[in-house]
Amino acid sequence: MLSFCCIINAQIALPTFQAVHKPHSSSSSSDTLTFTNCSATGRTGPTQSQVNSTYTSGNSLYNAVTINTQGIQEWTVPSSGTYRIEAYGAQGGNADGAGGKGAKMIGDFVLSQGNVIFILVGQKGTDSDNVNYNYGGKSSNDGGGGGGGTYVIKKSGSGIANAQTTDILVIAGGGGGKTADYSDDENDGQATTDGGDTYGNGGGTNGGGGDDGIANGPGAGGGGFLTDGQNSSNGSGTNGGECFLNGGDGGTATGSSYDGGNGGFGGGGGGWHNVLVRSGGGGGYSGGQGGSWSGLKGGGGGGSINNGSNTSNAGAVREEHGLVIIVSQ
Repeated sequence: MLSFCCIINAQIALPTFQAVHKPHSSSSSSDTLTFTNCSATGRTGPTQSQVNSTYTSGNSLYNAVTINTQGIQEWTVPSSGTYRIEAYGAQGGNADGAGGKGAKMIGDFVLSQGNVIFILVGQKGTDSDNVNYNYGGKSSNDGGGGGGGTYVIKKSGSGIANAQTTDILVIAGGGGGKTADYSDDENDGQATTDGGDTYGNGGGTNGGGGDDGIANGPGAGGGGFLTDGQNSSNGSGTNGGECFLNGGDGGTATGSSYDGGNGGFGGGGGGWHNVLVRSGGGGGYSGGQGGSWSGLKGGGGGGSINNGSNTSNAGAVREEHGLVIIVSQ
């Protein structure tokens, strides 16, 4: 009997166990995800190569960000839930003093697994050169470029050109470029939806781009979500910033004597110089107005919008380039 049991046991195959291999996920819902300008500067955003060089192995965004349109970072939501999103617009370009600071927008959003999020991190407007002037007792330089707005948009179509206002999660306005050492709250990224006015009523509204400034060849307007900023009426090639739907590039700067600063990526308007000086408006939900010779007004800051809950919004917060932080709640 004993030998018979041994024979049976010898013929019964014992189960084997193998490790279950889960697919690699470069970001999880519990990570703090920090999206930056990835070392890109000026009027155009980062390439895929710059993104890959920034979000390297060990970073929560490693292999998790794709560029299909230069500068627009695409991230896929890893799991359904509530996410807190912080967005900061970029600073405007410096002249005689610092450009306007970017706005801050923070809110909670319910996102679904598989949602693709467009993230455009605004870049600082280019500083003007160091040529210095004196006008009306105020020191001034060539106009700095407008700062780029920072955009966080849920993808609903085939690309950014198909985005709708209903897809907006949050947009933080960039600061306007600096012209002279005047202090002006309109120069900073705005906590409200309208772009900052520099002289009159030229700030963008309802997602539109900002107007150029007034009098004798003004700075160009900042781009909004829907439409580009207005080119400078001087006809010299000083261009308004592009809207988000058109890619968000900053406007070019020019001048007959010296160059002002290019607008930062994210819709910053270009600055200009020709004896007197004008700076670019900031990009945002609605673009800021370009700077004006009259009164040496700097460019207006871009407007902002926050469609989240538990919001915390403020203008005039961010220096240098913009930033986006996403954390699962």
